[in-house]
Amino acid sequence: MKTAKEYSDRDPGVDVEALLAAINEISESEVRFADGDDPNRLSVNGHDYHTWRELAEAFELDVHDFSVSEINR
Repeated sequence: MKTAKEYSDRDPGVDVEALLAAINEISESEVRFADGDDPNRLSVNGHDYHTWRELAEAFELDVHDFSVSEINR
């Protein structure tokens, strides 16, 4: 799995590990990188997502709750 630094191009300031952990718990399925030409595409339960915001919203989460500034409060 990639590190949070490698994810930073998608949406800087998002605590990726916390977001993925929450998605894993909600979906009871692992978030994984989708096969294909786009290395930034994620797949959960057969649905593909291209941004952290899109992924969070699909699971009724607010991506701002996973921002680095929110977690450090």
